[in-house]
Amino acid sequence: MITKTRERIDLKLYDENLKNLTNEIFDDIYTLNFFLQTIPKTFGQDKTLLIFNNLERTKSVLDLPDKGANLEGYDHDVKLLLAKDENSYFIQE
Repeated sequence: MITKTRERIDLKLYDENLKNLTNEIFDDIYTLNFFLQTIPKTFGQDKTLLIFNNLERTKSVLDLPDKGANLEGYDHDVKLLLAKDENSYFIQE
């Protein structure tokens, strides 16, 4: 689970039994991506579901004047990504 705010990026990593493996804090997306690529070797994970929650975008949706606005073209704030090898552990903004 990755949560991005203006100030920082928080990573909480769990195994398949939802045991917490690590909690990390990053200043930018570049250092996060570097750390993500170490997950398969460091923690022995073959596949990982990455949940990227961008709270900055969530706030912008909540601030819309028309709560019934059509959000079809909106780039949603939560992304689900399946990483299968080192090179696919990557968050692109």
